[in-house]
Amino acid sequence: TEKEKKQGWTLLFNGKDFTGWRQCNSTGMASNWVIEDEAMKVFTAPGKKPGHGAGGDILYKEKKFKNFELELEWKISKGGNSGIFYLAQEVTSKDKDGNEVLEPIYISAPEFQVLDNANHPDAKLGKDNNRQAASLYDMIPAVPQNAKPFGEWNKAKIMVYKGTVVHGQNDENVLEYHLWTKQWTEMLQASKFSEEKWPLAFELLNNCGGENHEGFIGVQDHGDDVWYRNIRVKVLD
Repeated sequence: TEKEKKQGWTLLFNGKDFTGWRQCNSTGMASNWVIEDEAMKVFTAPGKKPGHGAGGDILYKEKKFKNFELELEWKISKGGNSGIFYLAQEVTSKDKDGNEVLEPIYISAPEFQVLDNANHPDAKLGKDNNRQAASLYDMIPAVPQNAKPFGEWNKAKIMVYKGTVVHGQNDENVLEYHLWTKQWTEMLQASKFSEEKWPLAFELLNNCGGENHEGFIGVQDHGDDVWYRNIRVKVLD
């Protein structure tokens, strides 16, 4: 609306096509994303089983964001899994034979978990429900846990400002933490991204956003059907 424009909000998705978006580590758009009822939808790619994505993570390509508020809505299929990422980088590495490997978006970016809590096994893994919807994946649980069931729309809000991060779900703030601090490093070390378990992820996430503390906004292809709409951002100076 005009009022929202004056408040500084910008739409990242026009509800009609993928203008401004592309596949992570690619110049084109992932083939298993479509527009459905003014939402972007990812579906299980041909030949892939649910839960085993085709690598079709996508990101808003026009700019990186540093201090911002992000708002959007998401809807998940039964047993579905996805994620919203911020401060993301596009990362390549080498395998043992020296071949280039395109790394997934989650290796460099904090994740706002998108999940069907009632039917996906990840909801019962991790620690203290820290893999349920709106959690900082595998690190901090969303409290209260107020996600709606699969097939219903949820509101997501992410605020990043000078290292302070707040996740909101369905009009309630559910967690807060602080990047680039001793607390952040300790949380990483206690997660699946620890230096011993996954040194590349630990290094990238410990300094997420890189030298300028900025990165892409993106959403995940985890192999399940999921919808995103009304994606908007407000830059915070």
